[in-house]
Amino acid sequence: MENKRPEKEARELARLKKQAALPRAGLYLLFVMIVLTIVYVVDEITSNVNSAMQPYVLFDLFRIGSRDVNSPEYSGAINTVAPWQVASNLFLIISPFYKALSDKYGRRVFLMINTVGMGIGMLIVMTSGSVMQYILGMLFMMFFTPNDMQVLYIMETAPKEKRATYSFIAKGIALISVSLIGVMSKAFLNDSDAGSWRTVYLIPVIVAVAIGLVSYFLLRETPVFTEQRIGFLEMSPQQRALKAEEDKKNGTAEEGGVFRAIRFIFMNRQLRWILIAGFLFFATTFYTSYYATVLEGAMTTKMVSTVLIIYPFVNGGVTILSGFFSDKLGRKKVCVILGSLALFGLLMFVLACRLGWGPAAAGIAYGCSIGGLWSMSDTVILTMPAESSPSGMRSSVMGTISVMIGAGMFVGQVLFIILQNFMPMDLLFLLICVPFMAVSLILLAVKVKETKNADLDSITAETYQ
Repeated sequence: MENKRPEKEARELARLKKQAALPRAGLYLLFVMIVLTIVYVVDEITSNVNSAMQPYVLFDLFRIGSRDVNSPEYSGAINTVAPWQVASNLFLIISPFYKALSDKYGRRVFLMINTVGMGIGMLIVMTSGSVMQYILGMLFMMFFTPNDMQVLYIMETAPKEKRATYSFIAKGIALISVSLIGVMSKAFLNDSDAGSWRTVYLIPVIVAVAIGLVSYFLLRETPVFTEQRIGFLEMSPQQRALKAEEDKKNGTAEEGGVFRAIRFIFMNRQLRWILIAGFLFFATTFYTSYYATVLEGAMTTKMVSTVLIIYPFVNGGVTILSGFFSDKLGRKKVCVILGSLALFGLLMFVLACRLGWGPAAAGIAYGCSIGGLWSMSDTVILTMPAESSPSGMRSSVMGTISVMIGAGMFVGQVLFIILQNFMPMDLLFLLICVPFMAVSLILLAVKVKETKNADLDSITAETYQ
């Protein structure tokens, strides 16, 4: 085995050098962005379709004939499903170990696995004939959607001065595409057919599997990973040993790793405060899983479908604008603006549903709210950690931070499950979200340093100390 390893590394080194010599600008960059945008579309539809279809799935699988989201039967169904959504946070413990593998084996294979995995999860849900199969499919989807390998791929491929712009344009297009859930709902949902929701999943399943395979066979590794891996493979055993000793002192490592990432996050002031701010802000994300129930309680099914078409356009517009402003104003200022928009939009959404302002008002308000919520979250949890970590640790740090942030999601979800039996769901959104969002924004503004225009190739453990 020891004799074979140098041969294997020599082949890998030759392959990577050949790949690094190929042109990466022009048409190839355009092709990469198109493929990654479609992957982003799959990710966003996978992330949103279960929430959008939740009332109809529960009506069907729990045999609830009244179609009343305020009925005891529906509350019982929510109480059955919601704890599993909370339990899915345990996947975040595995996620960094899984994601850290891309620091050694490359981004491309995991981009394919994540995308195809999301398609398989949707297929399990679509074909579910029992509550447990639905929960299994839902958990399958929840394992793959948080990994966001396409984000890391864009960050390590796009020019550094346009990094946020490219990322947010791709995400903005993906978020607008979520309106397809509303279009498919209008086309396929039928109150007289309890199982009509299944057809909404069909096209996303096909696209997920197809684009996952395309990404593996037609994309190359990212230039940042390629250079980092070439540098590691060119080292002699003695150089690697010296490098490992140096990394041990600095709290970093060329090939990453979860435990090194944990130590690095807690030793690094910048990442530590990003973690705390992200933890608090992610405690508010639970409402994105239950908004369709609030809508179904205030509107007809067709009106809800209209909301599902409107809000993704607003969400996508906010996201695209935030990318442009993030590169101009900086990550911190944009996060404060986006977080404030998330809070204001949520308040308007609750009022629109309570006061009967109609689907247009509800769709615009919800779109503004989640546009601010997820754009700020992506900046704090993906962009800023990526721009604060050495390249060899980047994927490991991002995956490990997501686990710790998952504890914030867990806190919000547990509070929701405990309190939803005692007060209306929409008011509960405000009770939990307002204080957590406010404190998170204050900490971000005061404690975290700006990362705009960071050179990903030259970041060290001391860059933001």
